[in-house]
Amino acid sequence: MTTTADFYDGRGFSAVWLGSLQGDADPNTVRTVACGRLLLDATDPFTYADAVTDLLHVWADEDLGHGYHPRDGWPWLWPDSTETDWVFTFDHGRVWITTGGR
Repeated sequence: MTTTADFYDGRGFSAVWLGSLQGDADPNTVRTVACGRLLLDATDPFTYADAVTDLLHVWADEDLGHGYHPRDGWPWLWPDSTETDWVFTFDHGRVWITTGGR
């Protein structure tokens, strides 16, 4: 089943959107890619952001779906991450994973 994921640095209104994935974008599948493991285990925002950028580049190469970069604009028909299946956020030295929804 196709799932979506959004990646942020920070939480709340000051969060910076780093990109999105479409395809098999669940946390277990993200972990199967080397840069996905790196972002999930990140302890600083620079490692996390770099790993997200790398993941957006390799997602299609790994035949897992499509990566969307911020330079291309928000990819979804909905206005924010409340309808996204998975939301990955780096905050306070660790990665938080939540499901979309209000």
